Amino acid sequence: MARKMKDSGIEWIGEIPEGWEITKIKHIVSSFTDTDHFMPDSAEFGIPYLMIGDLKDLSSSIDWDSSKKISIEDYKKLSIKSRPQIGDIIFARYASIGTTCYIDTDRDFLVSYACLTIHPSDLIIGKFLSYYLKSSSFAEDVLRRTNSNTQGNVGKDSLVNATIVLPSIIEQTQIVNFLDAKCSDINAMLSKTRSSIEEYKKLKQAVITQAVTKGVRGEREMKDSGVAWIGEIPKEWGRTKIKMIASFFNGDRTSRYPQPSDFVDAGVAFLTSRNIDSDEVDLSETKYITDDKYKSLSDAKIQIDDIIFCLRGSVGKCAINRTLSCGTVASSLATIRPKDIYPKYLLYFLLSNIASTQTTIFMNGICAANLSAENVGNYYITLPISAEQKEIANYLDAKCAEIDKLIAKKEQLVKELESYKKSLIYEVVTGKREV
Repeated sequence: MARKMKDSGIEWIGEIPEGWEITKIKHIVSSFTDTDHFMPDSAEFGIPYLMIGDLKDLSSSIDWDSSKKISIEDYKKLSIKSRPQIGDIIFARYASIGTTCYIDTDRDFLVSYACLTIHPSDLIIGKFLSYYLKSSSFAEDVLRRTNSNTQGNVGKDSLVNATIVLPSIIEQTQIVNFLDAKCSDINAMLSKTRSSIEEYKKLKQAVITQAVTKGVRGEREMKDSGVAWIGEIPKEWGRTKIKMIASFFNGDRTSRYPQPSDFVDAGVAFLTSRNIDSDEVDLSETKYITDDKYKSLSDAKIQIDDIIFCLRGSVGKCAINRTLSCGTVASSLATIRPKDIYPKYLLYFLLSNIASTQTTIFMNGICAANLSAENVGNYYITLPISAEQKEIANYLDAKCAEIDKLIAKKEQLVKELESYKKSLIYEVVTGKREV
């Protein structure tokens, strides 16, 4: 027999089972704590200090070895105010709503001031609360209170006053056990799918590397390139530095650089790293500036067949511009303009393992993850004759399209699994699906 339902009185929650309560999170939590709002210095050895990016669904899944470490002295000082314990929940205030970590390990660590540590009361099981904080009903509640987006800052007031659905402790236990099993299966499928995506990406890079170092004409006489990380190349090929066959233009770095108030709904394209998510410039998340602002900027004025290269952040990401006849780039990017080389061949070379290796070499010893355009200009590049450059580019266009299609299918599966997981959590924690 189906359970009896009642109206929760909350639009985004809808009906809940009879016997379940509606309350605010502040009524079922013993404390909300955070660390002092300053960043302690890193230590070579010490106590883990987790950033938002370190968080996993469970603390037992965290890569503790790669996390930031702080001194014992800083730990003792900061832990007076807040120290996570088993059963607590870490809630990220500055990430996508729903980024939580349930503490299921007994060890000393701290989290950054970007997170809150939530200590549940006896009225609620910590894991149930963790699942509820991942639900779309909680996200909707917070969004309505903050009038922000999923990347906004979730204030403490918004969190504590958010509504929660509260079953009995027995039912909470049943829900947690059910979701633990189901989510474990989904997470395993997600992990397998994401691993498959990474393997396809490695295959794509390997195919590109083979083509730009050995060509696509089968067996042929080879010679030493004279560069260790390139190895042998076809006898008739040459090699040079990229600066000899292309020009470089940095994004504007003067006082005229666009401020938030300079961006408009329509105008001249202003590209950022968000536009470099594929081999070709992606205009789906493009920012725009006025024509007057564009004319005031120096250096990188985009042309067709320019290659946009990330110098900071996602260093080495690049894409070719096939559509924009007018535009510019952020200061973290550089525009590479091919002169004596087929543009698509240059792009593929920059996507190869050979280019990645040189990126690593030039970045060795640099504290921040960034390059200069001068560095990239000094990359060695293989140089077939013009006709063979086009031949290689056309070959890679076809091969990479095949691999990209497989990657897209896997990425769609990831989206579907994540959507199903989110929907499942919502249905179960609000009682719409009985377990």
